Amino acid sequence: MALDCSIVVPIYGDGYLAQALCEELERVMSRHFGGASLHEKLELIFVNDGSRDGSLDALLKARQRFRFVRVIDLSRNFGQHSAIACGLRDARGDIVLRMNVDMQDPPAAIPNLLEAMQQGGYDLVAGLYSARRSPWITRLTAYLYFVLFRFFTGFDTPQNTSPLRAMSRRFVDAYNALTEKSRFPQGLDQWLGFRHKYVEIEHQPRADGRSAYNFWSRLRLAVNGILYFSDRPLQLVVIAGLVVALFGLVLAAYIVIERLFGVEYLPGYASLASIALIAFGIQLGCTGLVGLYVAKIFREVQNRPLYIVRERYEQNT
Repeated sequence: MALDCSIVVPIYGDGYLAQALCEELERVMSRHFGGASLHEKLELIFVNDGSRDGSLDALLKARQRFRFVRVIDLSRNFGQHSAIACGLRDARGDIVLRMNVDMQDPPAAIPNLLEAMQQGGYDLVAGLYSARRSPWITRLTAYLYFVLFRFFTGFDTPQNTSPLRAMSRRFVDAYNALTEKSRFPQGLDQWLGFRHKYVEIEHQPRADGRSAYNFWSRLRLAVNGILYFSDRPLQLVVIAGLVVALFGLVLAAYIVIERLFGVEYLPGYASLASIALIAFGIQLGCTGLVGLYVAKIFREVQNRPLYIVRERYEQNT
């Protein structure tokens, strides 16, 4: 069945928010489609990413109440980006959206994204926060992340982009054709190209509860995003090594010149130890960085599937 829109929503431990999201989407999208039977125009795909609580039961209850809901239950937790990839591969709509269940990206903004896509012929329209309603430490780390991501990857990603985005069918097909196991949406969206646009939306407080992403999760996400889309860290490692080597050559030349002029050079153990520790630290850090890249290569050559579906629950008829 051809559908106008598919909406992909990953779930991990926050299925209790699904009912409220469905109610809001029903209100917003019914108005957008002009009163047509919503299940004939829209599918909402919840991908349960191995939640260990009662999220699956909550999703199935939402499926019973709302005819436009589908549920995909993964065999375990594969990560948010793998869950998104699963939803995108199953989506049947001409336009596919992805968003989070917490409604920090308001469903009321979806018609604006769809309108911008249709009027401008864009293949990707993403939300752009006018301001973040988050704790200051979250805003600070998000700001630093986007600065570093732009520096290392060269992608022109605006500050405060939102997870909410609308994609054309050809964009989604191109995304699904990618073979790598690293599915970092912000980077892949930029790498794929196509015509894209950013639409300003209002960042809302989380509907309820706390996000599963803590500081370390965000840090790991940032590191993976940079490593998967840039070799610039390795270039910086080479530069750092050359700088340390040049410093060593200058120091050696200074000692030789001092000796030629009859100055007895008495080694300073503290300075030598400091130099040795600095050089060792840089060498250890470089080795670790190369190890991270090798680990990513190892994961790719294993060629394991991105996810395993335990069961699919189609729209309730």
